[in-house]
Amino acid sequence: MLDLIGSILPQRQKSDWPSAVEAIRGGAAFLAQGASYSYLRARTLLAGPRLFQDEGFGFALTICKWETFAVAAQDLILMIEAEIRPHLPEDPKLRARGLAELYRAVLDAEEVPAHRAEQGWADAIEEFDRRLEVYMDKPPLKPDAISIATALRLLDHAPIDDAVREADKMMVVNNVAFRFIDYQATLRKRIDLVAFAGQLSDRMVAVP
Repeated sequence: MLDLIGSILPQRQKSDWPSAVEAIRGGAAFLAQGASYSYLRARTLLAGPRLFQDEGFGFALTICKWETFAVAAQDLILMIEAEIRPHLPEDPKLRARGLAELYRAVLDAEEVPAHRAEQGWADAIEEFDRRLEVYMDKPPLKPDAISIATALRLLDHAPIDDAVREADKMMVVNNVAFRFIDYQATLRKRIDLVAFAGQLSDRMVAVP
């Protein structure tokens, strides 16, 4: 609820690293929860109220939300990078290094969920590192293309039958894309992206 309120209320534009980390963290949480809950409410229809009170369903939904959050944070970072790339170093390896650091900072800003208490976010970090190797060597994508990863992760963990999962794929992809495009406008209001690009560039070129 706090993430939702923070996303709606007008805020003064900022450009510092902590503010960007919080905007991405809050946005990923907002998108993951909103997309997961709205999809499952629509899919379960009249059975929804009963299912949402079921302990097993609730636990599965919590896992779905957190797993979606991890990828939503990746996609938000890639969406920001696509917009500010002209202000960042040309070297794809330098850009990848800075974005990987940003992702780790976003994950560190959240308490590790219970189902990941032992493993932490190590696999998500490795996954993003692999994505960066590919994305930084190619022209930047638009938000609707980037956010497909979030939609597919949501479907992977949604507590539904596989047949339903496949049938709903395009609906979920489109819904998540709309949410990302909408949140892009919020990010532009909260963060001075060009100014933040300067800070991010400094981290990218700094000696590790």
